[in-house]
Amino acid sequence: MPARHSPRLLSLHTLLAAALVTLLWTGCSTIYSTDRPLYQQLGGPDNIKVFTGKALSRVAADPKAGRSFQGIKMPFLIESVSSYICKVADGPCVYEGQDMQKSHADLNLGGAEFDVLVQALREEMDATGVPNGAKNELLRRLAPSRRDIVTH
Repeated sequence: MPARHSPRLLSLHTLLAAALVTLLWTGCSTIYSTDRPLYQQLGGPDNIKVFTGKALSRVAADPKAGRSFQGIKMPFLIESVSSYICKVADGPCVYEGQDMQKSHADLNLGGAEFDVLVQALREEMDATGVPNGAKNELLRRLAPSRRDIVTH
């Protein structure tokens, strides 16, 4: 014979289930929220510059990927790439550089070099507290530039 539960106990279970669903929904909605522009979710222009600068500096020092940074003025590059990322993230920044294909045409970059930068960006965004959803959305928006940057 099936166990019978009192209406009060069923109401309590229903209430707890509704509360759990609400908490889960609220928690998930903070992962990637579209109510704020992506650049704000990334921490604004200042935080974008921090994680971009650290990622670029790491890649410049990397034995596999650093060759393309030789002779580059890092402060200028960090400013330019930060502005580009901010713009891609719907921020107020102005990017005045060339398109990705033109700016990387003579660097002969391979996929492994591109991947080193992507990994460094991921790790530096994590280090500055960028939520996973915002990080993934930025990387999704930047992914098409791979075909313009990688030439072999």
